[in-house]
Amino acid sequence: MELVWLGHATVYIKTAHGTRILVDAWVDNNPACPTAWHERVRTLGVDLILLTHGHVDHSADLARLQRDTDAHVMCQYDVVEWVTWQNIPEHRVIGFNKGGTVRHNDVRITMTSAQHSSSWPTAAGSRTLGSEVGFVIRADDDYTVYAAGDTAVTADMGVIGELYAPDIAILPIGDRYTMGPYEAAYALSLLRSRTVLPIHHSTFPLLTGTPAQLVDEIAKRGVTCAVTIVEPGQPISEGIIR
Repeated sequence: MELVWLGHATVYIKTAHGTRILVDAWVDNNPACPTAWHERVRTLGVDLILLTHGHVDHSADLARLQRDTDAHVMCQYDVVEWVTWQNIPEHRVIGFNKGGTVRHNDVRITMTSAQHSSSWPTAAGSRTLGSEVGFVIRADDDYTVYAAGDTAVTADMGVIGELYAPDIAILPIGDRYTMGPYEAAYALSLLRSRTVLPIHHSTFPLLTGTPAQLVDEIAKRGVTCAVTIVEPGQPISEGIIR
């Protein structure tokens, strides 16, 4: 498996069998995403776009990226109408709900709960868009990845750890709008993942949580988990699990 953090909360994943997954669709307008990756993500191709919630820093480029890659969009059932309203063909949209699992080629995608909010700006003001979710990505002959989405720490993470034993956790740590390093370290004690990729940090001044703080908090809790610290656009492959 290869992972590339594209800045903020967008992550590109390629499985051992070649399925290409984009977790959240904020690339072209993402100030943390390296400019070269605006085109590269299209050149490499995307098979699945997983949408965690409707906030613009996760979904603003969804229609453009789907059009350019012909990817399937996987989202909560209540968001399907909004997705198709953006001229994304209905047959390219896979709607399901929390607790449900959908297989696509070599991967099983399970939708999980998250604790955040989900909305989209309209001319009449912000409107609720379904609800926030995360995903467990189980790839055949490869790693299991838990992409938490934007969330607070929840007791559900203990269930996710028991049921799916994710090798890699992708967790937000920026604080203010999601959990910070203190809470993320506790989340990892529930998940028991061997590696964490911290996301949703450093994009804006209000996101004050840092990977270095997460390392400290993990050590304080006595949690065994390697923190993968990379720059946006830097591939993570060999030795991803330590």
